[in-house]
Amino acid sequence: MAAADPTHRPHRGLTAAFALCAVATATLLANHPGGGGGSFADSLKAEARNKLSDAIVHGGFIVTLCVLIVCFVLWSRLLGSARVAFVVGMVAFCVGCGGLIASMILDGFVSPALAVRFVGTDSPGNLAMARTLLVFCGTSIRFLMPLGIAFQSVAMLSWSSVLLTRSGGRGRAVGIFGSVCAVLLIVALLAAPAKLTTHVLLAGIGVQVVAPRCLPSYKV
Repeated sequence: MAAADPTHRPHRGLTAAFALCAVATATLLANHPGGGGGSFADSLKAEARNKLSDAIVHGGFIVTLCVLIVCFVLWSRLLGSARVAFVVGMVAFCVGCGGLIASMILDGFVSPALAVRFVGTDSPGNLAMARTLLVFCGTSIRFLMPLGIAFQSVAMLSWSSVLLTRSGGRGRAVGIFGSVCAVLLIVALLAAPAKLTTHVLLAGIGVQVVAPRCLPSYKV
């Protein structure tokens, strides 16, 4: 009987962890609360009503991103964390996660808390203050989310470049897939009109669901 590969078990465990993170991200995205329509007062009521579900979904995203950071650190150590491509990818991924986590805090916790604070008020001054604060949160989110996706795309491009130069067969195919997706996302984020940014972000999150599952499946 052949001797067991000592790196096989941790590598397989990481692959399973990445797969679970992918499933968790897809599930959370599917259950993301929708925005309220109608007047500003109606939107405020909807935001306050969805406070718990917002906290669960966005808190779940934050936990998943933290788990992914741990997984990628372990993956980089297994494959050689001293390589420049892995260092660049790890730093970019952590910065991207920081931007996404900040946007999740604003979207899932701060905005609903403001809605609960001001919902039902009849004072024009309070409504104006609520609108100003929520517009500030929304504007910050529109910067933080694209920033996070862009940095994670840079990480995907950096890690994929290793697979392109040092892997063969299916590993190289994954490297090509990751590189193409990363470049397309970065270009789309830079060039897409404001009205299409939401669609680009959804596409970026979709790629982020698939990519972490694919990349660690191959040793370099």
